[in-house]
Amino acid sequence: MSVSALVNSLNSNNVIAAVVMAFALTLTGCGAGGETSDPAAQVVDSTTGGEDETNNGGNTDPIEEPVEETHVLNLITQPSNATITEGESHTFSVAVEHDLPITVTWYRNGSIVQSSSSTSLAATTAGTYDCAVTNGTDTLGCDSFTLTVNVLQFVTITSQPSNQMVNEGVDVTLSVGATGTGVLSYQWYFEGAPISGATGSSLVLDAVTLQDDGDYHVVVSNTGTSTTSSVVSVDVAANAVSGSALISWDRPQSRTDNSALSAGEIDAYEIYYSESANGSMVRLDSVDASESTYTVDGLSEGTHYFSLMTVDSTGMKSDYSTVVSVTIN
Repeated sequence: MSVSALVNSLNSNNVIAAVVMAFALTLTGCGAGGETSDPAAQVVDSTTGGEDETNNGGNTDPIEEPVEETHVLNLITQPSNATITEGESHTFSVAVEHDLPITVTWYRNGSIVQSSSSTSLAATTAGTYDCAVTNGTDTLGCDSFTLTVNVLQFVTITSQPSNQMVNEGVDVTLSVGATGTGVLSYQWYFEGAPISGATGSSLVLDAVTLQDDGDYHVVVSNTGTSTTSSVVSVDVAANAVSGSALISWDRPQSRTDNSALSAGEIDAYEIYYSESANGSMVRLDSVDASESTYTVDGLSEGTHYFSLMTVDSTGMKSDYSTVVSVTIN
């Protein structure tokens, strides 16, 4: 009864040890000849509940090797060579596939110029560049590339625009010639103010008006430098007022001696013109006897005077007709 009580009072970790001990005590109590050693008996650690390795048949649990963790780090695109003009900047960039934070170190001629998480570098200095990308475990290097910087040349005007004197309605073109490094840009000005959209080497003014009369110049620039052309003038003259006069007449019925003059005896009519009422008449034209009107074009502003002569079939001319006037406003 004491053995049974002992087993029930032990916790689960000591049950096996207690049972083995009780079995040994029972054998002794049966008069088996004293303490014996059972070669098949197992010695159990009452603390851990595990068996002695020497009596475990040589079997041990395998030790699991740690699995090495891998991460993604690939260069997708790399920088290529570039050329800029002095004063400009070029941005190199690299595309990286990664799943851990990265550090990109940029080098110029072997010296570090930038080290950060940025995958781009703004460069202004000529040299041979390369970069290295690391995620803390692996490191990849990009191919080397170069930045060439051209020396800046100042803009020089080789041909200046010229003055223009024109009438209203005429097309005017102002041009400038220039040289310099890189792309040249142009801006034309009228009376000191920039002309919208006038950004070419030539300025074309279509059908000029009096409002286009004034001073013009152009500023030519490249990256970092600029120069200004000479100031030229466009003089726009107002066109004279131009008008027309229609002159009409009736066929004369008699000569100056009051003798009859038939239509068949008239050979032509001559038209005369004067700029004043008492001025000398100037022959403008001659028309056939069948005509009874005549149009005078291109008359300027003011009053103009006209008269006719009748020419008969013998070549004889009549006196001047009554003078008529036409006023052009």
